[in-house]
Amino acid sequence: MTSEADVVLTGVPRSDTTLTCYLLNKLPDTVALHEPMQGLNRGTNDPRELSLSVKQFFQDQRVSIRARGRALSRNIDGVVPDNPFSDEPSETGARRQIDQKGEIVIDKELSDQFMLIIKHTHRFAPLLGHLVELMPVFAIVRNPLSTLASWRTMDAGIADGRSGPAGRVAPELGEAMARFEDILDRQIYLLGWFWQQFRRHLPEHAIIEYETLVASGGRALSAINPEAVQLDEPLQSRNSNPLYDRKDMLRIGERLLKSEGAYWQSYSKESVERLLGELTAATSN
Repeated sequence: MTSEADVVLTGVPRSDTTLTCYLLNKLPDTVALHEPMQGLNRGTNDPRELSLSVKQFFQDQRVSIRARGRALSRNIDGVVPDNPFSDEPSETGARRQIDQKGEIVIDKELSDQFMLIIKHTHRFAPLLGHLVELMPVFAIVRNPLSTLASWRTMDAGIADGRSGPAGRVAPELGEAMARFEDILDRQIYLLGWFWQQFRRHLPEHAIIEYETLVASGGRALSAINPEAVQLDEPLQSRNSNPLYDRKDMLRIGERLLKSEGAYWQSYSKESVERLLGELTAATSN
């Protein structure tokens, strides 16, 4: 039996799932937590057991919020951020993660049935087949070219094409990734695996495109919480973020267009070609 007040949020890494939490926290009677289970070892890789532990974690956080006004969440200065990575490259040229895990204060007025949203990408994606039996699940996706370009700027395992928790829970993913020597090949495969999970387990309305989220000023999140129709945030697409290496994006795009992945069920190859055209025009000016 599912509980409509507990909502699982996942998505492709770097599709602005954290921004989604930030926006949802603006809504009344709503709390959205950003990767609060990171670092918690449940002692098992069994998807069903892990899914039940996620449900229990929801219950634990509800008790903590009601009794203490506090919840676990990665945060910056006690607040769920809109972006957990710095816009300033480090000495290595990579963007470092600047949030940290800890407790945050929940001081808004909440009813007994407030909506609690918990977001994880790598951790929740391999559990979707079981999580959908317990709670509503939504996923945020983004143009595959921009997603890959963002991955390659990160000071994180995904920059090397590592699957992290997903590969441990879904051993077939880890085994497949190990067969690729080229980092970009691994990343493209991993990208397709995420989309395959969403397409296999989620209905169309539960897959929200980043571009629609931005263009609507956040109102597209009404699919998760109807109160989001009141949002009108000044959001701007970062699909051609100047932090992304232009020459690398052109190379990624060429390789991506030759691939066959589940992401083409959400985004057309023409959408990637248009973005490549914009990059080419910007580079030549």
